[in-house]
Amino acid sequence: MTIKLGELLLLEHLITPDQLDEALKCQTIFGIKLGSSLIELGFITDEQLCRLLSSKLGVPAASSRAMSALSQEVISQVPAQLASKYRVVPIRLDGKKLALAMADPTDFKAADEVAFVTGFIIIPHVAPDVRITSALSEYYHVRGDVRYLMAEGELAKKQRIVPAQKAEKIVIPITNTDGELQHIEFPTEFEGFAAIPGYEDDHILATAGVQQYSADQLLQDFIAAGERDQIGSAFIRYLGRDFAASALFILRNHMAVGWCGATAEKRVAGLEALTIPLDTPSVMKEVNETGQFFIGTLEPFSVHSRLLKTLAVGFDATFLALPITMQKKAVAVLLVSGDRSAIETRLQELQNLARKASLAFEILILKNKILQT
Repeated sequence: MTIKLGELLLLEHLITPDQLDEALKCQTIFGIKLGSSLIELGFITDEQLCRLLSSKLGVPAASSRAMSALSQEVISQVPAQLASKYRVVPIRLDGKKLALAMADPTDFKAADEVAFVTGFIIIPHVAPDVRITSALSEYYHVRGDVRYLMAEGELAKKQRIVPAQKAEKIVIPITNTDGELQHIEFPTEFEGFAAIPGYEDDHILATAGVQQYSADQLLQDFIAAGERDQIGSAFIRYLGRDFAASALFILRNHMAVGWCGATAEKRVAGLEALTIPLDTPSVMKEVNETGQFFIGTLEPFSVHSRLLKTLAVGFDATFLALPITMQKKAVAVLLVSGDRSAIETRLQELQNLARKASLAFEILILKNKILQT
């Protein structure tokens, strides 16, 4: 959508600037839509968002009632593959007209292709993305992204906003969606934001040999990242050169959720489907509760068995689990496996890179804020 949702919600007094800031952080870290982030945090309801988008875009709203009892006749008009590809759900059939729930009713390519395949005249209706996800799962059995399933579940309580700390500023040029060059400022140091336990030296230790993807290149990619997955991919690309296995997990809603990983320099398939509860014993639970890194072999817990199977390593493997923190709270865990002495030698470097990754998140959050207001 070309509409700036954050600015629109502020103008309508449906959220506060602090709530927008909090939602943008969750959007960036967890990789979900801004609207879904606001819904999950409990700042707005899906009905409020739906009514607002309907009014501003000039298209009918697909109410929760309309999407809660769809007939098989209506659902069968749009093939599952097409519905999943464009994230659309048919909700009503009226002669040659097909009402289509869409997260983005301005996606004319999607509407045109559905019209071509079905032979119907498409009448776009707007629905929050989290509602689309739920309907795709219920009616088409399309496996929902765990990030949105969490938003679909219980709403999180409003979190306390931590006041910004005074610090020196540096300026980054950002081109907004209108093509205008703007300059945003952010602190050179975010006190309490990216503190890594035991971290002191800011120097990145050099590794031996000629590297195809250097630490300097990694940091440049952190700075240039336009979305959170670019941060994760760059990190895993760097770690995949030297470690038998590496992975990133996001800590969210009492779960550690697989993000991205590599073994033998190849991406780990299916890692995003791996979830580890933070209320049962595991290395994730330990790192989350203590805020400290872990080095050693994993206990023979069932959750560790699933983790090791996904990463294709055995229980005798040595792991480093390192928290990535924001505002003194772990939001992600970096996991690497390899020779213990090699891990210990590079511990300070990995701590520093984890800190840089959290700073990259903050830069990305500020970029997103520019685009939403």
